[in-house]
Amino acid sequence: MHTNIITNIIIRFAIFLVFIFAVQISVSAQTTTVNGVVRDAVSGDPVEFATVRFDDSTIGGNTDEKGKFKFSNRNQKNRVIVSYMGYVSDTITVPIGKNTNLDIRLKPEGIKLDEVIIRPKKEKYSKKNNPAVELIKKVIEHKHEHLATAQNNYQVEEFDRVFIALNEFDETKAEKKNMQFLAKYGDTSRIDNKPILPLSLRETLSSFYYRKSPKDTKRIVKAHKTEGLDQGMNLESIDAVLKEVIKDVDITDNSINILFRDFVGPLSSVASVNFYKWYIIDTVSIDQRQYVNLGFVPFNTRDVGFMGNLYVSTDSAYAIKRLSMRVPTNANLNFVEAMLIEQEFEETKPGVWIPKQYIMAMDLSLVDVAKFYVEKVKDFNDFEFNQPMDAVFINPNPVLYLSGYDKMSKEYWDASRPTTFNKDYEVGEMMEELMKKRFFKIAVGAANILSSSYIPTSKDEEKNKFDIGTVLTFFSYNDIEGARFRLTGTTTSHFHPHLFLYGYGAYGIKDQKFKYMGEVNWAFNKPKYHKDEFPVNNLSATVKYDLNALGQRFLQAERDNIFMSGKSGKYDRMTYDFSTQIAYKREYHSGFSYNLFARTHDEKPVKNLVFKQIDEYGNSHIWDRLKTTEVGLDLRYAYKEKFFQQRRIRRTLSTSGFIYNLSYLASLKDVMGGDFAYHRLNFSMTKEFWIAPFGKVYTNVTAEKLFGEAPFTALVSPNANTSYTVQKGSFYLLNPMEFVSDAQVTWDINYRMGGWLLNRIPLIKHFGWREIFGFRGVWGSLSKKNNPDHNRKLLAFPEEVYTIDKKPYMEINIGLENILKIFRIDYVRRLNYLDHPNIDKHGIRISLDVAF
Repeated sequence: MHTNIITNIIIRFAIFLVFIFAVQISVSAQTTTVNGVVRDAVSGDPVEFATVRFDDSTIGGNTDEKGKFKFSNRNQKNRVIVSYMGYVSDTITVPIGKNTNLDIRLKPEGIKLDEVIIRPKKEKYSKKNNPAVELIKKVIEHKHEHLATAQNNYQVEEFDRVFIALNEFDETKAEKKNMQFLAKYGDTSRIDNKPILPLSLRETLSSFYYRKSPKDTKRIVKAHKTEGLDQGMNLESIDAVLKEVIKDVDITDNSINILFRDFVGPLSSVASVNFYKWYIIDTVSIDQRQYVNLGFVPFNTRDVGFMGNLYVSTDSAYAIKRLSMRVPTNANLNFVEAMLIEQEFEETKPGVWIPKQYIMAMDLSLVDVAKFYVEKVKDFNDFEFNQPMDAVFINPNPVLYLSGYDKMSKEYWDASRPTTFNKDYEVGEMMEELMKKRFFKIAVGAANILSSSYIPTSKDEEKNKFDIGTVLTFFSYNDIEGARFRLTGTTTSHFHPHLFLYGYGAYGIKDQKFKYMGEVNWAFNKPKYHKDEFPVNNLSATVKYDLNALGQRFLQAERDNIFMSGKSGKYDRMTYDFSTQIAYKREYHSGFSYNLFARTHDEKPVKNLVFKQIDEYGNSHIWDRLKTTEVGLDLRYAYKEKFFQQRRIRRTLSTSGFIYNLSYLASLKDVMGGDFAYHRLNFSMTKEFWIAPFGKVYTNVTAEKLFGEAPFTALVSPNANTSYTVQKGSFYLLNPMEFVSDAQVTWDINYRMGGWLLNRIPLIKHFGWREIFGFRGVWGSLSKKNNPDHNRKLLAFPEEVYTIDKKPYMEINIGLENILKIFRIDYVRRLNYLDHPNIDKHGIRISLDVAF
């Protein structure tokens, strides 16, 4: 069953923490907390989306749909200001360091703004003649003019810190488990001042360069350190995942992509006014200048958007001084209990506003069992504009690392952190104390196995030379082998910095045959741990003997993954394939890569599959084997692609760019025993379109053409998925090799609405379900020279193999995801070619699909 990136990283990370910390550790703090409800003083009805904040600060937010709120501060603030358009603002003083429950009654009042009278409970919100709407339109119109990116170029020093913490600890429970020392490492949340315990920390100091024309950016990392659980766990590629989950928020973007979701940006040029309600709350003084406090909230708070406040300059620049926003509590988001985004800007010279600091904080909860706090802060210093910097962009790599960047001392970090964030959480010291606990070391090892699917042969990662795996392929089942058992092994960079060995052995109980694969790789780069680390620059040689499933390409999981064992029908069109290959693969930071290869195949049919040639007299000539010798080149371009790497498996993270693939293959007759000569071209184009707030559309178009004469095993066939699981890029109801062609076009369109439609249906909206629609098809043709009915030199087709008529084959799927936050169920239906025997006209497909 397909398990996505979030499942691989976050769920396994959480299971590990739940196993270790079934306790919660409390850290005392002088925290002032206010909670309660805001009501209309006349009617007693809750006032939704009223602004509640501590005086002379941005700490606070908006009430929810029931008028409720809860906010905390640790800055000795005790005056609470409550305001909402059409009501008289109220100020309440609360005791410092206490938790105070408030029932606030706001008095309605007519307010005259530019001749428009707004009275609560009397008139509905209107975009027409609304001064707040007119103001935000001006802000959007000028949103790029005063930014640093409007200059020809700039450079800035940046400090970036991300940490993951366990939320809501209880010190008394920790004491019972003899972990009293954890209390001294505690801290408090920026969101609500709950006690937290940092577990994983990443800090980076870098110089960032921006050039307007030709547009380019460069980052030079001067120092970086990782502490905490990462020291003991091989959480491969978690950096890439974290960067996508908690991206830097550009307030000017139409869509703000975080948590692998697209949020409608408050300054969206296309959707802001129609997606958000806008209110002028009041005018505030910040740094001795006046700013308009603009409040905003989605029309439908179940949609994926924000609610919060923008503080806009009162001059013609319409510049943003400060941003504070949260996610509505009932938004269709999983695992996110609260999110806070704050940004501060300053005018460095007339008309030029630069970022000062960014803060993002999230409370995450997994089924209310494991609670996490994630925080990212970013500080900007020493902006320089319009200085010569072309030399910086000579190196094509977008990120450069100075020598010794990851070996900086504690004294260096204490001296280099900005004053605002100059705190050492001592996560490394805490980890050293935890590793003295035997049960902790056992849990770390278990988590490593879960997250990597490999078992190290040494307890010391720095000395581990060989890994055994993989967990999901130890056992599987298919119709030919019956029960299949497989053991995989691979060396690491500690065995040799450039030479990597990989292989597996497998045995089928039913066919009683041993299969194997052996691979030797020379990595011209110096990978940190394994050979497939980006950017790949590898020469490899491979020998393999195993089953080859005709008509199936396993794009998301290996064929013998245990979750692929459940089949929707009996399938035995396989061959025993002995293959050899030599290949050279090279990847570049630009997104371009190529793979040059030469390989041989020696295939024998399995069970009911027969290689036979029928002459013009009807006589059958049986071939006991089929040999091919091939050379080819694969080209790929994926601009600014980001991905999640897990050993040999690489999954593309959501990207807004196109992904292009172009492949050429030539089969050589009479070269190393090759039986046929033909050429094959393949071109594919993949693109994901985010159309916030309406979800995401995945599209793929693939065109394939074969030139020359080829056996049916080499003809073009649409990819079939015979399992009950959802497999991206596959047809659900086609039998493998049901259609063969020598020219073919396939398309795959998947629309994931993210709950936009169901969010508007009473009762159903509370389940948090999300809609999925899919439409895929294939159109192809087979020339006479590749049809054995016309060309007797070819092998005859097996039974129930067809050519596509004048109409394409098509199927659709309609489904629901986010069922119980982890399941996806699709109903799939075949639209035509219903008269073919032994087919399924419709069916159900499922997957485990965890997403925010």
